[in-house]
Amino acid sequence: MFAEYIKSALASIRNNKGRSFLTMLGIIIGISAVLTVLIIGDGMKARVNSEFDTIGATTISVSLDVTKTDKFFEKEDFLKIEEVMDNIYGISPSLDAFGTAATGRDVFDMVMNGGSEAAENAAGVTMVSGRFYNKSDVEGSNKVIVISQIGAQKLFGYEDVVGKTIELTNDNMSCEFTVIGVKKNSNQDTAYASFGEDAMLIGLMPYTSMADAFNLDINNFFTGFTIYLESEKKDAVLKSARSVVENVMGLRGENAVKLSSGLGFDQTTDSILNIITSVVAIIAAISLLVGGIGVMNIMTVSVTERTREIGIRKSLGARTSSILTQFLAEAAILTFTGGIIGIILGLTISFIICRIVDFVFVVNPLLVLGVVGISTAIGLFFGIYPAKRAAALDPIDALRTE
Repeated sequence: MFAEYIKSALASIRNNKGRSFLTMLGIIIGISAVLTVLIIGDGMKARVNSEFDTIGATTISVSLDVTKTDKFFEKEDFLKIEEVMDNIYGISPSLDAFGTAATGRDVFDMVMNGGSEAAENAAGVTMVSGRFYNKSDVEGSNKVIVISQIGAQKLFGYEDVVGKTIELTNDNMSCEFTVIGVKKNSNQDTAYASFGEDAMLIGLMPYTSMADAFNLDINNFFTGFTIYLESEKKDAVLKSARSVVENVMGLRGENAVKLSSGLGFDQTTDSILNIITSVVAIIAAISLLVGGIGVMNIMTVSVTERTREIGIRKSLGARTSSILTQFLAEAAILTFTGGIIGIILGLTISFIICRIVDFVFVVNPLLVLGVVGISTAIGLFFGIYPAKRAAALDPIDALRTE
């Protein structure tokens, strides 16, 4: 019997193609609009999260509260902490100095940044040629440096500079460093080097080499360091980092260790983007409501036009439930078909937009299934009134209808 209901509903839809298409149009527009908004919203969140990863979202900063302790991190402390901690790439202190970099060609101001080999995981470090400094360079205080592409161009006039030497000067002390690697330009490299006559370069080197070259006392200097890790491991590392540092530094119970990370910012941003996407999706869903009302209107008209047919069927013994089921099936088929077309249209539109604005095209299968379910449910919901009206017709009154 159910197959007969479906066949009857399909025959009615085929007999009124134009009206059926107009009925589905509202559903098609509504479904495609909602799906497009949700997919673009997911793509936007993925893009924003990837941008956070490139600006240091995969780092945790650890520092000592100088109002609660007079201790400093020493080289041995960094080694102990890194050895004990799990789920990390490594840790790195940061030693910064301002000076000049000179070659036989020219002299430029330079920001010198010293760190451990783990600093290779920092944002903006992508090697173009050569290598980043390693653990042996740090332990041996090797006089090696990594510069950017634009730094190589400024200092030497070309980029293939691995093996060349640069004379670095800080506080009237000079030392020659060998270029072991050239990294891809970061936004900071480009901005600093674009100041015209005041162009400034950035050089990366082992913090031990920098301290040795310029006679810096690093045993009474560092009050903090950076942990480099995968974003997925942040929760685990945050739970253990404070305890590890307190044990190594002998600060248990003094509440002198502070942690900060991009995790809270990530979650806040995700929440904001979710709210924006939800609000826009709700606005787009209004068109679904309009489409559902359109289904109800057309089905009501259909009932009016087919009153005599309904009277004949009921007089021949058709049950009220049969009439109800047939009209509900017709409404469900219209909205289900409209939903499928709307999904195809929504996926196509969202794919094109994501490619144009450079968002990640993310499709959640559960979302698609949910949209199909919603479109069918709309048909059933808005088809109930005209279906009940058809089923409730008195056969004698229906037969009298002209």
